[in-house]
Amino acid sequence: MSKGLLAIISHPDDETFGCGGTLALHAGNDHTVDVLCLTLSDEKRRGELECACQKLGVNKPVIFTDKPLAYSSETIKKIADVMVEKQPRIVFTHIPFDYHREHRTTYELVKEAIEWAAHTTTYSTPWLVERLLLVEISSLIPQPDVIMDITEVMDKKTEAVNCYTTQLAKFPWGYYEKFTEQKALLRGVQGGCTYAEAFKEEALPRNSPFYPEKSSKDSLL
Repeated sequence: MSKGLLAIISHPDDETFGCGGTLALHAGNDHTVDVLCLTLSDEKRRGELECACQKLGVNKPVIFTDKPLAYSSETIKKIADVMVEKQPRIVFTHIPFDYHREHRTTYELVKEAIEWAAHTTTYSTPWLVERLLLVEISSLIPQPDVIMDITEVMDKKTEAVNCYTTQLAKFPWGYYEKFTEQKALLRGVQGGCTYAEAFKEEALPRNSPFYPEKSSKDSLL
């Protein structure tokens, strides 16, 4: 079984703010951890994203440069191609009620790509993602399904945040830094630890006629 994790995000920095601690926690621990970024506004942000991934200990990111981000069959296929190549057990992406339009678009693209990546009519070696976890960045999840203790890797998440000099400069009073720490503290209180990240889990169908496996073979208990 794959032990891979794949974060699919709209912009450089979404991976760090949304699930950077969780990615760092699993990186190098017999897990394959990847990031797919769907847009790139300029080359400086590429360097920032690569810096953040290095701080988190994850693989060099895959970056699409299409702008503006739009819902299209071509983009869905490109995302599905990455899923089939990376074979992640768990995919992270944006919540559908995020304030940012491109975050909401990314959610729709990822949901469709998960479906197509598992189709035997599309790929000779299709891949069925097992879990879909939705991240919070600035819009908070009202009732999280998963709270992940990231206390031991919070320093790595902070270092990754500091890679994004272009974004931090937009709020010189430290909005991103303070919000990131306070959000992690809030979720830590809820999770009975110091720092944590919260996720909404979305159930994925497994019974498409085009999936290679259409039933669960293990006990539910």
